[in-house]
Amino acid sequence: MRLMLLLAAICVSGCATSVVDYKSGTDFSIYQQASVRKDDSQKDTSIDTVRIQAALKKHLPEQGLTVAMSDAQLEVVGRLVEYSRYEGNQVSWGFGGARDSLAIGLSAPISADERKQYRLEIEFVDIATKQVVWKAKSTQAMDENYGAEKRDKWIDKNVASMLMRYPPK
Repeated sequence: MRLMLLLAAICVSGCATSVVDYKSGTDFSIYQQASVRKDDSQKDTSIDTVRIQAALKKHLPEQGLTVAMSDAQLEVVGRLVEYSRYEGNQVSWGFGGARDSLAIGLSAPISADERKQYRLEIEFVDIATKQVVWKAKSTQAMDENYGAEKRDKWIDKNVASMLMRYPPK
């Protein structure tokens, strides 16, 4: 029985799609209303920003938060954070021998291809104190080559998954 519980815990932890951090000692029950806003670091409102805002407005009520324009206690900010992933594209191997010995060799990738990917971040900022009280980052990445439909689904799925972990237990 213990083995089954251990295997179940490993499977569930391996399926995690986000990392959550929050301010210790925060009473999350005081937050009833939230406003969704654009990340100030973005110069324009991209299509993905609009997708993130729509997904937040859709899924925040499922966590007990009313989306409001005024009288909100929280500001919710979602953003995509770009990073590069490098993939080696060439591995060499060989073997050789002499009179008394035999050798096998393997070389590391000589070159790599850069792929841009994006991770989703969501922050809950207490309006009164201007401090982040809850933050989640996706562990899964969105590839730069995703089309419109795949981006919509990825953002909606990840926002829903991340918000399922609010409020912290």
